[in-house]
Amino acid sequence: MVKQFDPKKEKASALRTHCQTSGWSLTEQDPFNNVARTCVEALAAVLGGTQSLHTNSFDEAIALPTDFSAKIARDTQLYIQRETGVCKVVDPWAGSYLVEQMTQELIEKAWELIQEVEAMGGMAKAIEQGLPKLRIEEAAARKQARIDSRQEYIVGVNVFQVVDNEGFEILEVDNTAVREAQIRGLEQLKKNRDHNKVQQTLLALEQEAARTDRGGLLALAVEAARARATLRRNFNGHGKNLWPL
Repeated sequence: MVKQFDPKKEKASALRTHCQTSGWSLTEQDPFNNVARTCVEALAAVLGGTQSLHTNSFDEAIALPTDFSAKIARDTQLYIQRETGVCKVVDPWAGSYLVEQMTQELIEKAWELIQEVEAMGGMAKAIEQGLPKLRIEEAAARKQARIDSRQEYIVGVNVFQVVDNEGFEILEVDNTAVREAQIRGLEQLKKNRDHNKVQQTLLALEQEAARTDRGGLLALAVEAARARATLRRNFNGHGKNLWPL
């Protein structure tokens, strides 16, 4: 898939994978079950060969993580890495027929979606026509129907429900205070940065790459970020756009 873009380095064709455990699978009901869910999902990612992993906290179906819940999520990764030994083996499943078959099915279904998007002219066109939103809603409706009909079980939700959940601390966030702090931080950043350097990097990003298609957008965007360029909302009559500033 990458070769069609004529990459200059062979490493550019390598698949780099980041995995995050499911936020959808987390439940507000009987939330301590989420610790086990996250552990199994994280183990699946490691067994699949991910290079990067994020584990959700058990309380993320309710609020932002606390230090307590975030530590459990972090320690889940440490447990898998340090105690299980799965990171010491290149292919822990050793070519399991089940895993290989499921992988092949995933590839084929994903490729169908990719081809559908390409046929529409790319992801931007697909978003304009509402395709991703439609496919997500279809999948969500099918999943919810299976749960409602108990074809699929969610422990603590439609099976083995508990009457009283054990209480625990959740993180309360003052959105107004956070917004004001962010604004102060941005004002301070803009005051102290090298404005000439910011303009130079943004000009290079626009004229050397975006307009001429000769340079690499990512590399120039990194340079702009290093110069502390920021983003602002621009209301131009056609919706919200992000412009560097």
